[in-house]
Order: sequence, then C-alpha cells, then structure tokens
Amino acid sequence: MKIYAVLVTYNKHLSDCSSFCSALKEPDVQLLVVDNSTDESIHNQEEARQAGAWFLSMNGNQGLSKAYNAAFDYLKTTTGDWVVLLDDDTQIPDQYWMQLRKETPNAVLLPVVRTMKGKMISPAEMKHDIPRSVVSPSTISDITGINSGMAVPKQLTDTYRYNDHLFLDFIDHQFIKDLKQNGVDIRILPAELVQSFSADGLEKQSALKRLEIQKKDLYTYYAANPWKAWYLIMKRKIRLAVQLRKPEVLLHG
Repeated sequence: MKIYAVLVTYNKHLSDCSSFCSALKEPDVQLLVVDNSTDESIHNQEEARQAGAWFLSMNGNQGLSKAYNAAFDYLKTTTGDWVVLLDDDTQIPDQYWMQLRKETPNAVLLPVVRTMKGKMISPAEMKHDIPRSVVSPSTISDITGINSGMAVPKQLTDTYRYNDHLFLDFIDHQFIKDLKQNGVDIRILPAELVQSFSADGLEKQSALKRLEIQKKDLYTYYAANPWKAWYLIMKRKIRLAVQLRKPEVLLHG
C-alpha cells in the first residue's frame, strides 16, 4: 500500500509538529509538506529534505484550500492508494495507520477527532447545513467532519478540489458536501486522533483577526442563506467574549 500524507504548516517548525514525526515513522507513507508560512525565520524546506519529505512552498499564506489543491496537483503524476490530510497540531497514534492499511480506498474516511479534554469534534452531524457535535458517531445520519486525519482515495484527489473561495473555515464541510453530492461514500475510520489548539487563540488581537476570516468564509459558504452565517458568527462572538472576558467583542464588525 502507498500512502501520501499532506501536512500544511503555518509559521511553525516541523520539529514542533507531532503529525510530522508520526508520518515519518511509517515506511509506506510519503510525506508532502506544504508551507503557508509568512515568518521568514522558519526554514522548513531543509528540515523536510533531510527527513525525506517532499516540500512545497506557497510563498506566503495562500489559505488552506489553495494549499490542499496545490498538494493534489503536486501528487497528480504519482500513483498510490490514499492521500491523508494532517494538521500540524494533531497527535496521530500508530493505531491510525494500522487501521488505514486495512481499508480499501473506495470511500473517504474520517477518524474520530477529540480535543485534549475529550470532546469529539469530528465526525459531526449536518443539520440544515450546519455542523453539530454529537456524542457518538453511531448517531450520525448526515455525516460531515474536519480535515484533520481525513483519508481520501488517491484517485479522487486527481479530480476533486477544495473551494478556493474559502480561505480556512468550512473548507472541509464544503469538500465533503461536494463529494457526497457526487455519490462518494463517507465512512468512519475506527481510530482516534487528539487535536490541540494554540493558546494564542485567546489573545484579543489574534482572536479578532481569526474572527474576521471566519466571518468572510461563513458568508461565502452560506451565500444563499446569509442568516445562517450571521447566526454562527454571533455564537462565536458570544463564546469569544466569555473566553476573553471582554464583552466589547460582541460589537466587533
């Protein structure tokens, strides 16, 4: 079996990415690092080369959709079974790779992804085109999920693309929706990943900048139903105002 793992990084050294170290341990996994970094002090290309990974620079932060699409284009001339999408802040256990090798590449596979506190964030249930967390994957009737750990049959990456009008948020939900509309099966991979989140998400300026990206992406995704975008943005503002203890966040934008 031949597996390609795509790791998109942003202003982070590869040695600090747990998913980078996990993929390197697997003899049948070829790692492709796609670097969206804007910090010129980070030199991931040499570290990737020394580790035997392929490297693709986006020459700045072009967004996650364009990074994944660039990876798919890069891999077009290769043959293999799976393309696995990895986040730089996700712990990938050995069990994940063991389970993936047992699968036939005829469906997109979503592992169970939990936060460090144990909350399941993927897969999730789509209700009225809004992703909602569930307690157990067995209760899901209309499945969606996040990019982290998603395994896509190699042949699908030769044809399908992420919507590059979306910069970061909901690119995974749009991708899965497009796949399902074309009859692609989405299944759950019996493996669990743990995803951590950067602490600087609770710094006001960085959080507000992140909120602006979310706002643009959500209004793009819900172009036909902008009230859904407004609803989700308000939910995020309220959560952020509570986390930061700054009620003025509710008035932002």
